[in-house]
Amino acid sequence: MSGIALLVPNQQMYDQAREILEKLDRHHVILLKSIVTENAVNEAREAVSMGANIIVARGRQAVEIREHTTVPVSEIVISAQELGLLVVKAKALVEKECPVIGLFGWGEMFSDTSYFDQLYGVKLIRCVLKGTEDWRAVLDQVLEENSIDIVIGGKAALSAAEGRGIPALFLSSTGESLTTALKNAESLYYVSQMEQHNYAQFSTVLDSSFSGIIKAGISGKVLVMNRAMEQITGISASDAMGKPVDQVLKGLERSAVWQILNGEEETYSAFLNIHDQSLVVVVEPIVAGNQIDGAIISCNRMRRLDADAREVNSSQFLKGHVAYSTFEDIDQNLKGLRKAVERAKIYAQSSSPMLIEAISGPELDMICEGIHNYSLRRNGPFIMVHMAGIKEEHQSKVLFGEYSSDGKTYEPGRLEEANHGTLVIQGIDKLSLLAQYNLMKVIRTKRFLKERNEDMQLMDTRIIACTAKNLTDLRKVNKIRSDLYYTLKSLRLKIPNLKDRPEDVEYLLDFYVKKYSEQYFRYHVMTAGARKTLLEYPWEGNSIQLDAFCERMILTVGKRTITESYVRDLLQELYETDSSIYEILPEDEVREERRRQREARKQEGRAERAMGREEAWRDTIRETLAKYHGNRSITAKELGVSTTTLWRWMKRYDLN
Repeated sequence: MSGIALLVPNQQMYDQAREILEKLDRHHVILLKSIVTENAVNEAREAVSMGANIIVARGRQAVEIREHTTVPVSEIVISAQELGLLVVKAKALVEKECPVIGLFGWGEMFSDTSYFDQLYGVKLIRCVLKGTEDWRAVLDQVLEENSIDIVIGGKAALSAAEGRGIPALFLSSTGESLTTALKNAESLYYVSQMEQHNYAQFSTVLDSSFSGIIKAGISGKVLVMNRAMEQITGISASDAMGKPVDQVLKGLERSAVWQILNGEEETYSAFLNIHDQSLVVVVEPIVAGNQIDGAIISCNRMRRLDADAREVNSSQFLKGHVAYSTFEDIDQNLKGLRKAVERAKIYAQSSSPMLIEAISGPELDMICEGIHNYSLRRNGPFIMVHMAGIKEEHQSKVLFGEYSSDGKTYEPGRLEEANHGTLVIQGIDKLSLLAQYNLMKVIRTKRFLKERNEDMQLMDTRIIACTAKNLTDLRKVNKIRSDLYYTLKSLRLKIPNLKDRPEDVEYLLDFYVKKYSEQYFRYHVMTAGARKTLLEYPWEGNSIQLDAFCERMILTVGKRTITESYVRDLLQELYETDSSIYEILPEDEVREERRRQREARKQEGRAERAMGREEAWRDTIRETLAKYHGNRSITAKELGVSTTTLWRWMKRYDLN
């Protein structure tokens, strides 16, 4: 049972309330009681234990109940008519033409009194007290600072006025304020009943759903969780309440949830693995009006692809048909890869063929392995094959298998070996048109006919095709079949080259230099010109090229300072930088480029020689000081300089 508890501060209001209730045809008041302020909170809690879900109270009692309980409070607000009657009565008591009247109350118990001075010919000083402040001190301060003729208020205000010899009038009502408060309480009651009804329906729908569902608030914390989600996460709804969603759904990215709650994204989906369950998670905002009020997170269990693929079998390990990397293994500092990784996670939820445009390298390999391990096929085989260097007549054998010449033995192809898993075909642009045709048939029909065998072989292999070429251009010259082209292009992922990711070049340069300096116990300082040259270099071989170059540079630099001229010479030696530049520059620009490089080398040489002399002089001072145990006079004499000059050199080189 639920209802309204009407708690009033005195017998007069109790009688008024009982009379009002008797006149009503229908109400939901289950408790009417006159209480003292000191017991207001306990009385409210007792009323709640009796079934009350709405409290009606006045003044300080209402403030105390609201502060110390969570039950909704309908406050009794003294109406303007009731206040007007009290002001007229107070004015008659003091017998002054324009008396100063102090009106003291708590919380929201007074209606608007803005024009009372003009209406009643008084000066009204209104003082509203709050529960958190020292209300006694406030009362005393107001009475002391103002020449108040009469006080209108409750028991506390009357007591303070009596102590100062000021007339006082109790804050009584006619019943109008009670009637209004009861109407508001009834409205609150109906709203709460409707909310309970809606919540019951919502809970029933949630608990009858096979999908796991969480309702999160604007703070990203769990508000509601259904039984299916309890089974998925292994966490009870009571334990999940108030926790951040990403702590309940392990693997869900907190940043993605915040993007939804902040209105940056309209929806988010991801693939998670929780307690060996394959789940597709969808996050969508709750929009009330034009504002986001939270989010709904739904989890749907995904059916495994094959009963035999529940565990990675030992033969896959022995053959190397395993993807070892995940998206988490990709360095989070590589900001230029973040969008590609996010798109790859989305594509991982599909089993359709996809195309990755990228230069071969560790980034491509890790993203391919990440897609496999982020998908439902993660327990199936993962195979990578590169078509470059494979002759056209052997491509079909590699992909589709082949019988021996006597027809007795059969060697399966990569498509069959990757069944229920993922096959990555690097260099898809190298496939012959015949191999493209056969591959397209397998993709479209999910089966192929073995040579010399009338039985159709069922095939459920996810194809990831990779290329560094522009397939659109190849299709125009009939090197890529149109049907294969359009099939692959629908799920297209481009991994940007390193030269297009300047932030990543800078990060990797620092990373590799530090790595090889520590590995070979070297310490080198790179000039600004050398660093600028390396940051602006195109690095067509991506991170593999940059990694190898940094190792060679650290091994062979031979000096503490890595100069621009050394870097340019090494780039030219390794990659023939200058000749490639001259092939594309006009003759006059070639001459200017060569002149600029000669001048740069001269400047670097002069700077290097000056730096060498500087280092030699610093070492001489240090050795001489050590020789004479830090005695400056003897050291200066040995070096042929004054002690003042020696002191300046020591300050410059920080030789203490």
